[in-house]
Amino acid sequence: MSDVRFWRRRRVRRAAAWTVTAAVLAGGLFWVSGGYDSWRDDRALDSACDGDLAAGAVRELFDGISLTSSGRWADRGHCTVSASDDDTDAGLVLWARDTEGLGELTDVGGFDAPLGHGWTGSFRFDPDDEDTDEARATLLLSCGKGSGHGQVMTADADLGRGGFDDPLARERLVAVLTETATAYTRRTGCAAPVGGRVKNVGVTTTRADYKPVAKATGSCAGLLDGKTAARWGVRTVREVAGDPAPGENCVLGSRSGAFLHGFSAYYGPDAESARMRLDYRGDDHAARTGAYAMTARCPGAGGTAVFQVETLVDDGDPVRAAPVVDHKGLRAALQRFAERSAKRHGCEAPRPA
Repeated sequence: MSDVRFWRRRRVRRAAAWTVTAAVLAGGLFWVSGGYDSWRDDRALDSACDGDLAAGAVRELFDGISLTSSGRWADRGHCTVSASDDDTDAGLVLWARDTEGLGELTDVGGFDAPLGHGWTGSFRFDPDDEDTDEARATLLLSCGKGSGHGQVMTADADLGRGGFDDPLARERLVAVLTETATAYTRRTGCAAPVGGRVKNVGVTTTRADYKPVAKATGSCAGLLDGKTAARWGVRTVREVAGDPAPGENCVLGSRSGAFLHGFSAYYGPDAESARMRLDYRGDDHAARTGAYAMTARCPGAGGTAVFQVETLVDDGDPVRAAPVVDHKGLRAALQRFAERSAKRHGCEAPRPA
């Protein structure tokens, strides 16, 4: 009986020895193959950007790509996530800065899609661009009711593979931004209201996205009555959803979609840049082109908003005769556009610039 117990103990010790040896070999292989570095970098995501980074959303956005990240927000207010593998350009740059003194956030003359869902933000992606794996999402964060008191947070991403023509990729990038912004504002004491989960993120409107003027439901809705539209030759519109964003646009077009008149609203840093353009504009510009502007004082990050209308020259249809400018009608349409946009942002009544 004692011999049986002896051999049993010997087999147990031998099995234990082989288990330890296998664990050591596996650990060595894990270390040499770079597995430890990948594991360490993945763990670092949870504390990246001073702990503000939405690590789970980042992992979903860059599914299957090993990532490295910045531990803290840099002095200039940015934090980065990049692929560990030099063979891919995948990465993300987050910026968090005061609204004052920044350049434009949205595409001038372009159509960045508002985020909605309680956020003042936008998503920029051009489906006609060959780089479909690049996009930017932006938020204006009001830290108080005082005009100009706020933060801007942006997320510039390069997927490295795949593209933002995939609705799920757009949703995931916005989730990275909104979740990171929520953590950032709580940690820094910015009392910015937060919205909900953003789904069905729109994409930048293209020339082919125009619709009949009577079917306008977003930024172009209600600007013209039927008789005025017919007199101006307006048959189509290009618009964005009627949600607050740093930049809001509406283009009135001809039957073929050719641009006739463009309306724009700018808030935060975009408004500052718009005011600078107004300062450089010639005194006779409005008389020649039907360009008019209004401003409104807004709470928080919105600052002093700028609203503009201008008769457009369509580069895609240079032989088109310029429309007859109805100056009184344009000013009235701008008034309606500005009042509706200002109301969405909680601003004071717009006044001529």
